[in-house]
Amino acid sequence: MIYAILDGTTVKNTGTIQQLFPYTCFPRTGVTPSFLTENNVVDVIATLDYTSPTQKLTKVDAYVEGGKVYNVRVESTTAEEQADLISAEWSQVRMERNMLLQQTDWRASSDLTLSDDWKSYRQALRNITLQSSPFNITWPTAPSS
Repeated sequence: MIYAILDGTTVKNTGTIQQLFPYTCFPRTGVTPSFLTENNVVDVIATLDYTSPTQKLTKVDAYVEGGKVYNVRVESTTAEEQADLISAEWSQVRMERNMLLQQTDWRASSDLTLSDDWKSYRQALRNITLQSSPFNITWPTAPSS
């Protein structure tokens, strides 16, 4: 975990507890909340919610906002970055789809009769890439038998 030492609303230093206090011994249970408070030490938040592919997290120097310390910011992605992210996500969707189809291939072998439910399921898997966004896929549910 990364921590920050604050001086008012300014980040003085960041690092692990061992990096920030190299000559201090801590109990096996770890650093105490009172030690953190007495030394103006707070957790650094290293993740934020963002919407892919239109936004991304960018690592930045630690900063204070709203009484919390962050080392990332949410930024807009460029059109090229969005295209790359969308392409990569579609690749992941196709890999998952192919794995699910492969798991049911045995049902479609020549010596078995494929039920209409399984035919519909497999067709829905093949049609996955017709959905509008790879970030919000509605996966079909496999039949129970």
